[in-house]
Amino acid sequence: MLGKLARITKAVELAEDQRQALNIIVENVCFELDVEVCSIYLADYDLKQFTLMATQGLNPKYIGQLKIEFNNGLVGLVGQREEPIHLHSANSHPAFHYVADILEDKLSAYLGVPIIHQRKVLGVLSIQQEDARQFEIDEETFLITLATQVSSVILNTENNAIIDDEQRNQLVRCINGTPASSGVVIGKAKVVFPSLNLSSISKRKTNDIPAEIKNLRKAVKRTHLQLEKMSNRMKGLVSDQERSLFEAYQQILGSAGIEQEVELEIKRGFWAPYALKRVIYSHLKAFQSMEDPYLQERALDIEDLANRVLGNLLRRESRRIKAQPNTILVTETISASMIAELPIENICAIVSLQGSATSHAAILAKALGIPSIMGLDPCQISRLEGKEIIIDAYNGQIFVSPNETLLSQYQQLINEEKQFSQELKNDQLSPNCTKDGVPISLMVNTSHPMDFEKAMQSGANGIGLYRTEIPFMHHQQFPSEQTQVNIYRNIIQGFDGMPVTIRTLDIGGDKQLPYFKIDEDNPFLGWRGVRVTLDHPEIFLVQLRAILKASFNNKNLKIAIPMIATVSELDDCIRLINQAFDEIEEETQHLKGTLFRPDIGIIIEVPSIVFQLKEIIRRVDFVSVGTNDLIQYLLAVDRNNLRLRGLYNHFQPAVLKILSSIIERCHDYQVDVQVCGEMASDPLAAIVLVGLGYRELSMNAGDISRVKRALSRFTSYEMERLSHSVLQYETVEKIKSELILAMEQKSLTGLIRAGR
Repeated sequence: MLGKLARITKAVELAEDQRQALNIIVENVCFELDVEVCSIYLADYDLKQFTLMATQGLNPKYIGQLKIEFNNGLVGLVGQREEPIHLHSANSHPAFHYVADILEDKLSAYLGVPIIHQRKVLGVLSIQQEDARQFEIDEETFLITLATQVSSVILNTENNAIIDDEQRNQLVRCINGTPASSGVVIGKAKVVFPSLNLSSISKRKTNDIPAEIKNLRKAVKRTHLQLEKMSNRMKGLVSDQERSLFEAYQQILGSAGIEQEVELEIKRGFWAPYALKRVIYSHLKAFQSMEDPYLQERALDIEDLANRVLGNLLRRESRRIKAQPNTILVTETISASMIAELPIENICAIVSLQGSATSHAAILAKALGIPSIMGLDPCQISRLEGKEIIIDAYNGQIFVSPNETLLSQYQQLINEEKQFSQELKNDQLSPNCTKDGVPISLMVNTSHPMDFEKAMQSGANGIGLYRTEIPFMHHQQFPSEQTQVNIYRNIIQGFDGMPVTIRTLDIGGDKQLPYFKIDEDNPFLGWRGVRVTLDHPEIFLVQLRAILKASFNNKNLKIAIPMIATVSELDDCIRLINQAFDEIEEETQHLKGTLFRPDIGIIIEVPSIVFQLKEIIRRVDFVSVGTNDLIQYLLAVDRNNLRLRGLYNHFQPAVLKILSSIIERCHDYQVDVQVCGEMASDPLAAIVLVGLGYRELSMNAGDISRVKRALSRFTSYEMERLSHSVLQYETVEKIKSELILAMEQKSLTGLIRAGR
């Protein structure tokens, strides 16, 4: 059976279009199972019906014409039950739906199985036989297995069919992706594919190592010049902090980075392009295995840099992209450097088959005000070339060849959005508080100086979370104490007089450093965060000393410890912090000024610590709730698994209940508490958090204005009443429904979707 399945699925994958793929399935099933009829019906959720799309054995004139309501016939019954239906004599079943001339009259035996992808019924696959008999159990399991294997392929071909449908009077259908940079636009698609990549390079030896090294150095030098040119092109379009991204690229490429590693491979006898491939692939493997989406996206940065070096090695000029006004760029992958070479004035949106909202490309797109969607459902993007499309980057939707009604609706939303965006800009200087004047600290999560200027412009009250592992990723070895001092001092001085919370090194397991490899069977529950730093006090103490030195004369520093699961872990951390403080106090006693003892806190990410808050609170100055990991561990769900994206949701009742428990306990013991996960950046969630009693929210800089607007339209009492109300609900749907209604009543729908 495995061989038969493999042959069919392979043939389906090679099909040119949906019709050919479905025909391959029905023909091969009839042959492999020796049955008289095989048919495929696909679901149309707009019309709430199944349509016969392919058949072997029934009247072919009904293909595309026979339509069966969701609640009718055996096909509808399979779809409703979402399970196989096996009948000895189908035409005697009450649900049997007779259709004249379809040639079902003499057929008796019936087996239908649903085709399901991520809980959604895409269609029904059925076989029929003239003899009144039971199909064998192997035939049933074969059909079930085939349906599961071809579901993603059918989804792919379904999306391609949407792209190819030129009927402008079609019903509203779309291709889905992940929102990365919000906004709504209408434009024409221009599809761009990379002209050169590392995968095309074959293994080859060299007899002239000095010549290969010389070529490499020339290529790297030319790439440096290209990066400098990109940075200059961005001058005036984005802030200096965002332009500093290209300086980070320069460091990655520098003589102490990739260039040096490639030279070592060349000295082993490989020609420069293959030596580059070996080095880059080793880095990509490390980054792609990480759980943190931000760190996963660094793989794209490195691959993009490598492809540019490769082009210079092979002396191939990169093609400049030309675009007409209102062009929507569509590509397999998008990088920040690629954006820097675009004719920005003509690009109204970006669509990438791969990638996520945490990529540098998405960050740069946000800074440029370009709506973007990443990580599309499977489809052949080449078919989008030249088509008119609508990009709804709030919901991650792409409407292909939209009808006039949809165009008119979205044009109205675009006009409203422009007006609303201007209103948000006018809010930047207003205080961060509720409608009745209760102050709310809106802080920024950051890992790079590129966020500073935007944070200050948006009215941030300080840094709620600085991720120290990112600078560690940019080095080829653990950074020295002085190097870290310079990094942290820059952070503290950038927010002079404001609170700055620095998270100690959060690596291990899923977030590996290239020079500190860790191999584990289950990295999600493995050696990570404080578990690593406590096992390596020589690393932890250097970082603590650097943080304290950088904060000399500053009394607004806070140190947050990640992944605390037990009281003893916290006690060990405090002991090391005290040791580092005593050392630095002694070393700086001859200097003018004061070394202030920083506030010490933990980031609640492990659910076990919630049940030990009484003991924890006695030992700390503040508590920070890291909702990203807390939700992940509370619900036992990998937040990066697309199959589980419906389960990973900060409006899950269990999540709201545990957040309510945390804030109540912290208030009882009068300890400061904040939220520093992605939940804080959602205006819907922010009004719940403030209603529960949280008064400090930390988020990405670009989200502060939206959260500020939401909080400023509700009184603290209104939010308290709303949060207590949703705590009584049992499902995400009911919770979100009430919150959205509350936003609509305050005329705040523009914060959660296009328009006003």
